[in-house]
Amino acid sequence: MTPRLKLAMDHDGPSRGRYVRDIVQQFVRLRDVRGALLVAPDGFVIAAEMPATIAVEPLAAMAASLGRELQASAQRMEHSTFSTALFSADDGRVFLAAVGIGYVVVLAEPHANLEAIRVAVEEAVALIHAAWAPPDGPQTA
Repeated sequence: MTPRLKLAMDHDGPSRGRYVRDIVQQFVRLRDVRGALLVAPDGFVIAAEMPATIAVEPLAAMAASLGRELQASAQRMEHSTFSTALFSADDGRVFLAAVGIGYVVVLAEPHANLEAIRVAVEEAVALIHAAWAPPDGPQTA
């Protein structure tokens, strides 16, 4: 973990950083999932669980670029945003979902159960949104 990432997590409280790491780690426990990451809109890796054979930084940069383009395209088509995109190739699939702090990326095997992973991605997005939502109720100083 880079010092910059550790400081960013500590600034927001250890529970938020640990919380998103736990969410990302849950993906790799799913059948046929190779890895997952949470990336900021600028491509900075927030949390990652990837095999050593996958270069995380280029994947994060590509995911952020795709996410920004999908959001821009959605706005041009007068939609508020995109929710989840699926990219398929002969050797696997990539799920990309927008979340308030960036993008959730999940790499899956070609034969993976798409519905199970899609549901897990939606749940992760909801959990991350909840973790970064402003607290309810009046604020006291």
